[in-house]
Amino acid sequence: MRASLLPVITCAALLIPGLPLFGEKEENAKKVIAGKADVLRHVVKKFARYIRCGEDGSTVHLHFEGEKEASSWPVLPDAEIKIHGWWGRLEQLHEDNRVWIWLMVDRKKNPHSVLMIADEMSEQDIHDEPLVIKSVDGDKAVLHVPGEDPKKVPERTLHFADTYQGPRRASSSLFAQSSGNTLRAGHDPEEFETLRSRQQNWLRDRWREEGLPGSISGLHPLGGEMEVTLDHEAIRWGRYLKKGDEVRLAIKDPVKAVVKSVSPWRERTRVHLVPASGLHLLGLKPGQRVNLKVPEPPGEVQASHEPTDLDRLQDKEERVQWFLQTIYCSCGIPGDRCTGMFYIQASCNVKGCGRPKEVAAEIRAFIDEDLSDREIFAKLVKDRGRDIWRPHLLR
Repeated sequence: MRASLLPVITCAALLIPGLPLFGEKEENAKKVIAGKADVLRHVVKKFARYIRCGEDGSTVHLHFEGEKEASSWPVLPDAEIKIHGWWGRLEQLHEDNRVWIWLMVDRKKNPHSVLMIADEMSEQDIHDEPLVIKSVDGDKAVLHVPGEDPKKVPERTLHFADTYQGPRRASSSLFAQSSGNTLRAGHDPEEFETLRSRQQNWLRDRWREEGLPGSISGLHPLGGEMEVTLDHEAIRWGRYLKKGDEVRLAIKDPVKAVVKSVSPWRERTRVHLVPASGLHLLGLKPGQRVNLKVPEPPGEVQASHEPTDLDRLQDKEERVQWFLQTIYCSCGIPGDRCTGMFYIQASCNVKGCGRPKEVAAEIRAFIDEDLSDREIFAKLVKDRGRDIWRPHLLR
C-alpha cells in the first residue's frame, strides 16, 4: 500500500506551487518573490502654490506652475506631508508658499490624488541639494542648484522679503522657501538641522497626544485579534514595540490591547494586536484610519539613527530580510524614480535591479563573519553614508 502511494505523492508534490522540486538548489528554494516597483516613476511630481486645505483636511487647493487655473485635489488618507525635512501635518503649510506635490496615478497614468506634499525646503533636503546664491543685486538674488543643468532645474530670481533674515551673500548655501517671486526664508545647513529637530519634537507631541497614524489591515472578531499597519512616519516608534507591550486604539471608544507581534512591511509597520475582548472589534472596519497610542522610546533611542528594533532576530535569513526592510537604497539611480530610496531597500524593483540581491549577499557575508546587526549597520553607514537611514531621491 505504501509503495503504491509513493508515485501519487510525488506527482502531487510536483503540482504544488512554490514547493521545491527534488534536487532543486538551495538558492532557488530561497528565491525572492517581490512586487514590481515601477509606479514611482509614473507618479506626477510638480511644484505648485499652496492655496489652502479643505475644511475636513481631505482636499487641498493648489495652483500648479505652468497652469492657468488653480485646482482642488483629494489627499490620500496616508499621504506623506513633509515639513522642514520631517513629517508633519497639512495645518503647518503656509498659504501661497511653493510646495512640491506628488500626484498618484491610475492604470492609464492619469493623476487623481495627492500622494505627498513637501514644503520647498523639504524638497531640497530630499534631493540633498540646498540652493546656492549665484549673485545678488540690491533686493534680488539669483538662486540655483549647483551641478544641475539649468534647463532641467532652472535658476530663479527672487526678491528678498522684508522679513527675510537668511544668507544674502553670493555663494551662500541655503535651504530656501519662496512664495511667488519672493524669498520668504533661507537657512544654512546647520540652521536647517535645528528646524528639523524642532519639527521632530512637534510631531512627537502629536504622537503623544493622538497616537501613531495607521490603518486597520486585519480584523478577526471571532478570534479576538486584529492588525494595524502604521504609516511611514511611525517607523521608529512603531518598530520599537515588542511582544507584550500595552497599547491603545485612540478611537471614539478607546480600545486597550496587547501587542502579539511586530513586523516591517516596506516603510510601514504591521502591529498584530490582541484586544481585551473580541467585542471591542465590533464596529471597526478593514481600511479604517486609526491612531495607535504606544509606549514612547527612550530619549537616547530617539536621538540615535540606529533602527529601534536592532539586534532582535537570530535566524540568518530573517536578519537579511530585516535589513532589506530597514535601510534605504543608496544607489545612484537619478530621475526621482528609485522606490527603494524613498520607501526602503526592499521596495526596489528586484525584477529590474540587482541592488537588493547585492545588498543581501553582502549582509550574509557579514553574518558569516559573526558580526552583530548593530556592527553590520555601522559598517553600512560608514560605507554608504546617511542615505541608508533617510528617505531621499536623486534628480
